[in-house]
Amino acid sequence: MNIRSKIIWAWSLVIVGFLVFGKAPAVAQDATGSMNHSSRDYSGTPGTPNPAAALGTVDDATLKRTARAYVKVQQISENERGAINGATDDASRQIIAQQAESKKVAAVQAEGLQPQQYNQVLALVQRDKSLEQRFLSYVQHSS
Repeated sequence: MNIRSKIIWAWSLVIVGFLVFGKAPAVAQDATGSMNHSSRDYSGTPGTPNPAAALGTVDDATLKRTARAYVKVQQISENERGAINGATDDASRQIIAQQAESKKVAAVQAEGLQPQQYNQVLALVQRDKSLEQRFLSYVQHSS
């Protein structure tokens, strides 16, 4: 499995986790994949759309922070999968998932990003091949 497939697969798991457990402060996409501009945006100002997201661009510093957060989120997800596989009941699995979700949000915020901003950047990366290449190079450098 190449790195692009791994990223898409892992990101899908993160989104499913957000949707299943409903504990994420913000999920940037609704079921149709469109950006949700009614919640807090990139700048933190309610109701103001993110100009970078609207144009499909992101600055290099934000892309690097997102890549560092992505690596941390993936590590948390791997640990979560192992712990869930070892759990003996649904209540334990749910607790593990909720704790992992909190750790993921904290990892994103530790990089100076809000979860919605992180999700928006990842959505942009998925749509733009050149941005994806830069992102993947930053992910590899952060690993």
